[in-house]
Amino acid sequence: MNYALFLFIVLIGGRLLAQEPSAQSLTILYTANTNGYLEECPCSKNGLGGIARRKTIFEQHRAGNTLILDAGNLFSPYRKNEVQEKLLVELTEKLQYSLMNLGEQEFSYGLEFWKQTGRKLNVVSANLRDKEGHRLTPPFQVFAFEGLRVAVTGVLSESAFQNLPDEVRADLSLVPIEDELSKTLLHIKNEQPNLIVLLLRSQDYAAEESIAKRFPEIHLIISTDERLAREKPLRIGQSLAVSSGSDGEKVGKLSLVIDTAKNQILSFKNALIPLSKSVKKSAEIESLVQSFKTSQQK
Repeated sequence: MNYALFLFIVLIGGRLLAQEPSAQSLTILYTANTNGYLEECPCSKNGLGGIARRKTIFEQHRAGNTLILDAGNLFSPYRKNEVQEKLLVELTEKLQYSLMNLGEQEFSYGLEFWKQTGRKLNVVSANLRDKEGHRLTPPFQVFAFEGLRVAVTGVLSESAFQNLPDEVRADLSLVPIEDELSKTLLHIKNEQPNLIVLLLRSQDYAAEESIAKRFPEIHLIISTDERLAREKPLRIGQSLAVSSGSDGEKVGKLSLVIDTAKNQILSFKNALIPLSKSVKKSAEIESLVQSFKTSQQK
């Protein structure tokens, strides 16, 4: 082969390879609406749920580039059992979440209770403040993998915030979602992420669509909205919206392939994994749960 022709082929081939998208894989395990349950809710028709089963699923599916995220409402929606909620935080810490959004139910027992019990958890809220306007958490966090940067932020809607009793809300304040995201996303962009994820606690109809249309730079919304708990994610332009459902019955698993050159999702596969009786319970978690139940019977 002519040397000049050979060199031409090598140069052209190199340019073509350079133009190929840099594809990176990411797995996101996601949950929401634990609602204070250590085990499956008695209301569950098929006996789904439980922290012990959730830990097993996390261990089975945590591999490679993986984030474990929660959209909010870990605690019960009303005051029920402070000892149980403290244990729930202890167990949740063992699940090693990457980041958890603050829902209004995290304050069912008041701001001070949350500060005392929840400080060990990795939490985020861009728009929730104390009554003086001070942030309770950092507004976002960036996770760096090899060749991939993922920014995660979280917000709480005004309608969900209003679920709290007046005396609890008196210690808190809330910045409107659009106002806060306009500012937070500017800071996030400075971090040059390839993927932006929003954890959303809202009870407003079609809140995900409204946010995705207003902020198309958000690639993925993980919501507490049970209506989105389905295998096929809601597609809003180039954004996706998903939910794992209610009462911690299922764990969502979203597998993404991301073009890091264009910061776009190339492909995705979503699954909702039921925490059924066929899922073996973590012995460590189950032992702590049963000890607590025994102590409550005395």
